[in-house]
Amino acid sequence: MKNMEQLANFFSDKKVHRILDVGTGTGDFLAVLKNVFLQADFMAVDPLDASLEEAKAKFTDVRFQKMVAEKLEFEDDSFDVAAISMALHHLSDIGAALTEMKRVVKPGGWIIVNELASDDLNAAQQVHKMLHHLRSKIDRMTNEVHNETFTKAAVKEMVTAAGIKILLQFEDEKTETLVTDESEVEAKVEKLVRHIDKIAGTPEYHSMNPKIEEFRKAALQHGFQQATRIVLIGAV
Repeated sequence: MKNMEQLANFFSDKKVHRILDVGTGTGDFLAVLKNVFLQADFMAVDPLDASLEEAKAKFTDVRFQKMVAEKLEFEDDSFDVAAISMALHHLSDIGAALTEMKRVVKPGGWIIVNELASDDLNAAQQVHKMLHHLRSKIDRMTNEVHNETFTKAAVKEMVTAAGIKILLQFEDEKTETLVTDESEVEAKVEKLVRHIDKIAGTPEYHSMNPKIEEFRKAALQHGFQQATRIVLIGAV
């Protein structure tokens, strides 16, 4: 995370003992948080068993529980910080999840939101957006909750609508992850093919198949780069 130092600087003079990572997935953001909060006690939750098992293997000193963001099974005022990264677009009720995070954070505590943005992207980042939106559309066809990415303004509006006051916001770009190699592009194409195969036999399957070649051409022309993330730190 390029701008991790902004998180570290913000919290450098603040006492943080307990942290909750919501929708932790395989623990990518846990690694960031653990580098910022060196002495904190961590709890991480996710609804998927496979993701939790992978995260547990990486972080043996973190406690994990299977749990949905919209109904956190913790007492009020249990944590100093609650974080959610790259997961808002996977939630069925974003407002409920943010409200739950607010509930379990102590008065005077903080909420961290790290989320992909859909606007102000360069050409290579637009290719990432294309891929994400294709995958999310297919997931919705198979009854999985997977929204398209949100604008930065929309993410901020969700946070403030939950009664969280934004204290700091910044953007994070992984410019070093630009992919231009044809073999790497083809690897992403193969994954997309397997994803679209999930809807084989449906009327939508044949209309989605041409999207594979559209993605390949765009990735070969512009490269592939992770879209910008908006990072918000809010007060409870």
